[in-house]
Amino acid sequence: MKAGRAFLAGAGGGAVMSLLMWMARTMMGMAANLEMMLGTLVADPSTTAWLIGLVMHLTISGAIALLYAWGFENVTHRAGWLAGVGFSIIHIVIGGLAMGMMPMMHPRMPNPISPPGAFLSNLGMMGIVAFVMMHVVYGAIVGAMYGPVIHTRSYSAGGRPLASV
Repeated sequence: MKAGRAFLAGAGGGAVMSLLMWMARTMMGMAANLEMMLGTLVADPSTTAWLIGLVMHLTISGAIALLYAWGFENVTHRAGWLAGVGFSIIHIVIGGLAMGMMPMMHPRMPNPISPPGAFLSNLGMMGIVAFVMMHVVYGAIVGAMYGPVIHTRSYSAGGRPLASV
């Protein structure tokens, strides 16, 4: 497994997600601010809390990409944007449910931080669509940046897998 490449791909995907959330806040008025939500786990709302949250988000994104890389190497035996999108479906379900549980874990919810709801459902249908699309983009980025897998599948003349190399 190419752990360094996977972590960087995840951090890059997380950075793109943060950029998309910023665009949604500034252009559409959508209150999606994952960085502030994460940062206020440890600090009162402030610029410092936002920066802490950004570092947390990029670190978590890198760690999650290690799970994608494991899947590329050991499950699909291939990477690429489409394989990344496939793994993002699992990520969407787990992440969406975790968002719904945030009020149970977050010391500053519901005040001063509003709970996001499962799959950002407290932001309405556009919140859910944004949540899903951001994770699909993340998966595509991780898959594309990971590159060729190390453990490819070998095939016999009859087209059956022999074994993982």
